[in-house]
Amino acid sequence: MRPAIGITAGDPAGVGLEVVLKSISSVLPLARWVLFTDRAIFERDAPRFDPACDCRWIERTTETTDEPVLFLRDLGASLAGIEWGQMSSHAGRRALAYLETASSEALVGNIAALVTAPVNKAAIGGDFRGQTDFLAEQAQVTQYAMAFFAPTFKVVLGTIHVSLRDAINQITSDHYARLIRFVHEHLPQSRIAVAAINPHAGEGGIFGREDIDILAPAVRQCEAEGIAVSGPHSADSLYFRAHSGEFDVVIAPYHDQGLIPIKLIAHGEATNVTLGLPYVRTSPDHGTAFAIAGKGVADPSGMKAAMRCAAELVGRRTTKT
Repeated sequence: MRPAIGITAGDPAGVGLEVVLKSISSVLPLARWVLFTDRAIFERDAPRFDPACDCRWIERTTETTDEPVLFLRDLGASLAGIEWGQMSSHAGRRALAYLETASSEALVGNIAALVTAPVNKAAIGGDFRGQTDFLAEQAQVTQYAMAFFAPTFKVVLGTIHVSLRDAINQITSDHYARLIRFVHEHLPQSRIAVAAINPHAGEGGIFGREDIDILAPAVRQCEAEGIAVSGPHSADSLYFRAHSGEFDVVIAPYHDQGLIPIKLIAHGEATNVTLGLPYVRTSPDHGTAFAIAGKGVADPSGMKAAMRCAAELVGRRTTKT
């Protein structure tokens, strides 16, 4: 039987449902797909993006069969004024409810993977810092990482959703040595390149000593342990070197340094993958796109890539076991 993979509908005011329904027919043979949504919202909005497959409502995730249909889990909320492109706390609560329910199903083994559609952090509010952090907290894992898989190379972020000042303050030699080992464990046989923090890797200390005093010792320590890692490399040329085939994985010290090149080189093809969870989790590399929500023009390529990546990673895990 094909593996069961969950999909969250994301913020119902955004493009999540649209890109899921535009993608599902192309990936339907790869898994038993279960979409976590609300029936009232789905039945109002889905006719705009009529999926090229049958849909079936189920009460429990374990009710899925191997038939070529999209299974739908109703979480029971009303429309309550949710409108396309309009940020609202109710829409945020629904997005969080889909995420929480789906992650709980993954943690008990009812689904092998989770593909998450985009959410809006401000709509969810509170101390919500992103889906990656939320899922890690739900799973009670202490070491995890946000990675982006593109066709030519991968990026792993050294820090995630914090200010640049806080990101630099969080980076230590011990932190980076643990991260390099973690990446080596989860992406074995990869040639890992560590991207520098400062311009020209500090230019011998002229532009800052963080690369010399913090990153370089961690790289040397892991090299001595037999890990295929090098750096810190000047970031202005490193990503093109990786794209050209010199490295498999780049560890970026902060969010935008890693995300700008990956989205420029592979926009629509890159997939967000959370390393360290007890199940596979992927998502597309775009946001809720409120400006175009409901207009039928959202590009589904990112969601298709995320769904295919999830099925592929589940297959690899199954083969290993």
